[in-house]
Parts: sequence; C-alpha cells; structure tokens
Amino acid sequence: MTKTSLHRLSPSAYRALLSSSTPKERVVPIDATWYMPNNPKNAKQEFLKEARLKNAAFFDLDAISLPNSPYPHMLPTYSIFNKAVQDLGIEKNDKLVVYDKSGIFSSPRAAWTFSLFGHPKVYLLDNYQYYQQFRYPVQQTPVSSFATPLKSTSDTTGTYAPITEAEFNQNYRDQVIEYEELLELVKNDQLSKDYYTFDARPNDRFTGKAPEPRPGLSSGHIPSALSLPFSKVINATNKTYNVQFELLKIFNEDFGLDLSNTNFLDGKKGIIVMCGSGVTAVILKVAIQNVIGLDVPIRVYDGSWTEWASRAPKELIHKDF
Repeated sequence: MTKTSLHRLSPSAYRALLSSSTPKERVVPIDATWYMPNNPKNAKQEFLKEARLKNAAFFDLDAISLPNSPYPHMLPTYSIFNKAVQDLGIEKNDKLVVYDKSGIFSSPRAAWTFSLFGHPKVYLLDNYQYYQQFRYPVQQTPVSSFATPLKSTSDTTGTYAPITEAEFNQNYRDQVIEYEELLELVKNDQLSKDYYTFDARPNDRFTGKAPEPRPGLSSGHIPSALSLPFSKVINATNKTYNVQFELLKIFNEDFGLDLSNTNFLDGKKGIIVMCGSGVTAVILKVAIQNVIGLDVPIRVYDGSWTEWASRAPKELIHKDF
C-alpha cells in the first residue's frame, strides 16, 4: 500500500513542533507559495520583502522542475532536486513545515514532492493564513536569499540524498502517471475500469464552459474523469481542509462512493488525481490519504490538463458544452 512521510500540521501543533528543534534535527519552514499564471502576484518577491515564517526557505515550484519541458513545473530529476534542496540549506534530518500564503493551494504539491523524493519528515501547515489569525509570530524583516538562514551543524558535508535514486524511481512509478500510460488506458477504454480519476479544476473548465487560464489551451476533460474542484475539500471560511466526515459526505453524495469502506475500489487499481498543471491535484491526494486516512494507491498525473490538451487527439478532449 501507499507509504508517505507527509503529515498535516495545525498552527498550534507547529508552535509545539518548534520546541522539538535541535541542531541535529532542525525544524525548517518551507514557503511554497505559487500563483496561477493569470495572477499578477510575485511569490518570490513576496518571500524576500514581506512576512514569512522565521528561518524559512523558499521552494520555487517553477524553477525546481524538469528543464526544457514544454509543460510547467514538471517534477525534476533526482539529481536536480537534490542539488536544489541542498542549495536551500536543507538537510535530510530536518523536519520540514511546508506552507503557502494562499492557505491550502500550492503547499500540498511541494510537500508531496519532498515526500516523493524521500525526505523522511514533511509536515503540511494547515494553513499559513490561519496561523496568522492566531497572531503567532512571523518574520517581517526583508531577506536577500531563498535559503534558510539556519546554520548547518551537519557532519555530512552538506550533501542531500535521503534515499537512493532506485528508491526514488520506485516512488515515482507508484505515485505518478505519465501521458503515454494514461493515453493507452483511455484509448483502450480501460481508464474507468482501472481507476477513479478526479480532476481538481473548477467545474466550468472541466465541462468546457469556461476557458483555461493559459492562452490557447482548450478546456474540457479526459474521458471518464470526474470533476472534483479542489475548493470543495477546503473549508471556505478558514481555508483549511474540511474534516473527515465532510469529505466522506462529498464522495458519497457526488460520486456514490463510500470511502469509509476500504473495499470501495471494487477491483480497481487505485485513484488518479489531476488538475491544470499538477499543483492542486495534490490537494485531493492529501484530502483522501491524510484527512480521510484512506490507504489506497493514488497517482498524480504530473502533466495534467495542460499536457493532455496539448498532446491528446481532439476526440479525447471531451466537453459538456
């Protein structure tokens, strides 16, 4: 079954976690703020000039990605990721607390990425805005680096490689699905037989009623995919995850699925989650595995709709309008 080092963390629990920080097992916040391409905000400049959790490093989803890919923030290679994390001053024994300034938006993707590459202790702060509402302290002083200011006391000469490349490759096969495999499943009318596929984009983009935020990209959906906008699993008031019984109700009422029953897959191999470009898809993955607590295989379609709409035959781009 699925193994994960990713855990959710309430604002008060984060305050308690800080007290466990030691020179050999530091608590390092990770600002993973990212905005949609049609949003004028600049996450990197916000990190340097505005409030952040004390001693935070900034994880750039766009920069720490697969070079020269035509699709945004695709997962990087093993060596690229490890080098980028090392440059941020992060060590493999660190307890990482990942957050984003929107609440729960891009932070699940970053936290899952760290987990995928084998970081042993990854926590998702649920969430930064809620943390601020408690008037917990944040750092206001501008900084000039994306790396954590915490000094290293490691005796490993700064190297970062929590797992071997072979172990990462196994994680990747278990937790990621690529276009070619997905295309074969769709063409052979096998996708709905093998997987439940949930799309986290807003429903109007899923149906084709509304355009995609990326110019020239068709909206619509993959045949047999199900629309589950990520906003449905998030509490509209405090922007934290909805509690377990509320999530179970959504899956039951919207899809007729009883996720309280571990046999709900009924012979299927697992779940696929996707979105526009692989970011908010992970919000659904965390909701199912970490909030509901369901131990089932979940694979992220990394290229998501941006890749599918760019590469798939037109007859495999379905619209309801």
